[in-house]
Amino acid sequence: MKEFHEMLRRITSSPQHDKMIKFVKPLEDHLGINHFWYYHVSRSGYYTYVGTHSSWNEYCFDHHLTENFPCLRHPDLLPSGISLMKNTKDVAYKKALEEAREKFNINFSINLTQKTKGGIEAFGFATKDNDPSSDERLLNQIPLLRSFTKIFRSKHKKLFDLVYDNQVHFHSYIGEKFHQVEQKAVSILQKDHLLQKLGFFLPSDITQREKDVLEWVANGYPASYIAQQLNLSIRTVENYLATIKCKLFCTSKVELINKAKEFAALGLI
Repeated sequence: MKEFHEMLRRITSSPQHDKMIKFVKPLEDHLGINHFWYYHVSRSGYYTYVGTHSSWNEYCFDHHLTENFPCLRHPDLLPSGISLMKNTKDVAYKKALEEAREKFNINFSINLTQKTKGGIEAFGFATKDNDPSSDERLLNQIPLLRSFTKIFRSKHKKLFDLVYDNQVHFHSYIGEKFHQVEQKAVSILQKDHLLQKLGFFLPSDITQREKDVLEWVANGYPASYIAQQLNLSIRTVENYLATIKCKLFCTSKVELINKAKEFAALGLI
């Protein structure tokens, strides 16, 4: 676990981490949130993390608890959206959550998860309260929490640079577990069927390359940057965008961006 501790040391010893601790203090004062974190897991198996509770983080790595967290798996196996962290049947994971409550007064509540171009990321929240309504109270504040994460990202760009400069290869640490996820009550097929019924689906003639472009659009990147990342000319990307707009019946660039964000949030791209 040396590389994990080194990752934590480099991040927590920085002025950017101190700035983060001060910035998130109102979460505890007003919502009872005593632990806030961010992590990213890449498709190639790299993991990076920053959180406000250093003692728990060190304990978690020392006792190999991180490998039991089902939210730390291959990004293609995980959905975007809201994850209730105590909604699990996994015995090892339940034990890790119990240790967090008993030893550190951390009541893990929710992850707000979002697909990225390179993998999947999440902002997480835990409370100092351990009562049946603690999750409900945070769920009622989801719009506020989402706004908080956007403000947090905009005000801590140097912290995010530091976090992404200090990644560890999680896949090599947990092995085949990286490709294993918990069985859920609702299958992916049921989810897709429901989304189609509600009108959220990609047209069947959308190509894989168009999905790639759409994913970059969902993350707010312009045609020039997308062209660089996909090794295409700007004109080619602009042609893709024009075609996608027609297929999705979008009449403006803003409408296309909003629809791309919807598809990304639903895990369709």
